[in-house]
Parts: sequence; C-alpha cells; structure tokens
Amino acid sequence: METWIKNEFDNYFSYHINVIHLGEHVPKYHVLKDPDNESGWVIGVFYSFIGGEYVPLEEKDEEKLIFSSPQEAFYYIEHELEDITEEK
Repeated sequence: METWIKNEFDNYFSYHINVIHLGEHVPKYHVLKDPDNESGWVIGVFYSFIGGEYVPLEEKDEEKLIFSSPQEAFYYIEHELEDITEEK
C-alpha cells in the first residue's frame, strides 16, 4: 500500500492515515507547497466539522509550521502527530 500519494497539483495526501467522513475514508493529512513561501511546505489537517476541508496545522502560538521538503513534513506527521506503528 502506498502511504503518501501525490496528486496532479504536486500535493500529497496521507492514504495510510485516514478519518471517516460521511461514511468514507478520507486522508487525514494534506502536505502542500506553502502559498506564502514558495520553497516551504505546510500540513493541512482534515476537519469534518467545518465542511470537510483541510485546515493548516499551526503551532501553539498560532504560527504556521513550515517544512523544507514534503519528506520532512511526512516525518513530522508520522513521528510527532501519529504513531503509525500502533495497531489501529
């Protein structure tokens, strides 16, 4: 199974980490180029209660987390936000 799948807009979705929305599995995370910083990458988190959209992941002080590569963002998600080695 592929974990991070790139779409036609060069964004990545977490097909190995999902949430249920309207009875379907939806990728929980979206890694995309930062619209404010062309060389950076940001993480979007899926929230069903705001219409099923991805919202930027922010630090405690409401600063946007910016990563230098998509792989760095993947690592952060898999090791800081989620324990993907755990049985779900």
